[in-house]
Amino acid sequence: MGYEPILRRPRRPYRQIERRYVVEYVLNRYPKALLRMFNVRLGIPTPIKAGKASMAEYRVAKLWAPFADAIVVLDNEIRVIETKIRYPRHGIGALKDYVRRVPETPTLQKYLPNRNIIGVLVTPLYDPDIERTCKLEGIVYDVYTPCWVLEYMVEVKLLPYSEYIRMLEENKCIR
Repeated sequence: MGYEPILRRPRRPYRQIERRYVVEYVLNRYPKALLRMFNVRLGIPTPIKAGKASMAEYRVAKLWAPFADAIVVLDNEIRVIETKIRYPRHGIGALKDYVRRVPETPTLQKYLPNRNIIGVLVTPLYDPDIERTCKLEGIVYDVYTPCWVLEYMVEVKLLPYSEYIRMLEENKCIR
C-alpha cells in the first residue's frame, strides 16, 4: 500500500487587482481632486476613544479598524470610495460604516468643515439592483470598466468569455 499524493493545481501568483482598480479609477474620475488617499484607516477604535488603552490594546485595536479603499477630497465634498470586483453588495454596508467614521478620523479633521461626506461604490459591471439599493442608502453608484478587469474576470470565471467578447465588440470597456 503506497501513499498516493493528492494532485493540486498550481496556485496563480497573487496580484493586487482591486488596488490597481481603485487607483486607476480615482486618477481617471478625479483628476482635479485636492487630495487623494488610498487604503485609509478610518475612525478611532473604541478602547482608544475611552483613553484606557494600553500599548498592546492600542496595537490590537488598530488592526481591527476599517480601511476605505480611497478618500478623495474635492472643493465641496469628501468622497469615500469602495471598489468591488467580487461581491459588490458587501460594499454597500461597508460604505455606510465608512461614511459614519470619517468625522472621527484624525487625519481628515481639517478637511471636514463645509464639505459633505459621500459614499461611492464602484463596480466593473452594471447591476440595476445594486444601483437601486445604493439610491435608497444615499450612496453614489459608479461603473468603471477597464478592459484588463474584464480579462481578469474571465480568467477567474466571474464572466463568461462570450460576454467578454460581446463587451469588447460593443466598446463597453476602457482601453
